[in-house]
Amino acid sequence: MRPIFASAGLALALVGLAVQQANAASITFEFSGTGSGAIGGTPFTNALVVYTGTADTANVVSNEVSPGIFFYGVPLNGLTVTIAGIGPATVTDPTMVVGVPQTVPDDLDVDNELPPFPFALLGRIDNPPALDSFTGMAATASDALAGYILDASIGPIGGVGGVGFIDSCSQPFHDPCIATSRGLLSFTHNILEVGGGTFTATLQPVPEPATLLLMGSSLAAAFVRRSRRGGRR
Repeated sequence: MRPIFASAGLALALVGLAVQQANAASITFEFSGTGSGAIGGTPFTNALVVYTGTADTANVVSNEVSPGIFFYGVPLNGLTVTIAGIGPATVTDPTMVVGVPQTVPDDLDVDNELPPFPFALLGRIDNPPALDSFTGMAATASDALAGYILDASIGPIGGVGGVGFIDSCSQPFHDPCIATSRGLLSFTHNILEVGGGTFTATLQPVPEPATLLLMGSSLAAAFVRRSRRGGRR
């Protein structure tokens, strides 16, 4: 099994994920770090790389991998990557965010794959639509993420991690690189090999029922006024 920040180390842990909550709200996740690589054949060196993705909190799922040890995951509705000096691109691969809100004990991390902190991870889904296999693209690990389950605003939080990918992607017998609207995105390093990472989540609040009623009443009134004006012609 390859390290989680390199590939699908959480595959077995995410099998059997169950829906965590039913209330829907839009949430935006941002992962950033400094990286070197190429996108669509254009190289970049020590550039700020920012991933920005959106999801629905109703789609957050969870799995108790051991008593009191939970992993959480949510598929992204869309993801962009912005590289300083090059600009933005849309990631066309299916992607997800994984949250582990507590330190994973050594008896569960027998291969020493996980950081000794709670963490948030951005990954490419390798077997869509199932969330049971993915490749890490960015991550942040910090004690400040303790108890965080991907359903609320938090950050910005800096910590261990950053951006990166399997540096041998698209070579024979290796995983493909990240597909984007500008072409394939690859890195010369993996996530934990350079610098640190920053993670931010911003929840878009759902309007209260009274607010929704007021909006609906206003729209209805506007429609009635428009209909009356039309009737006078």
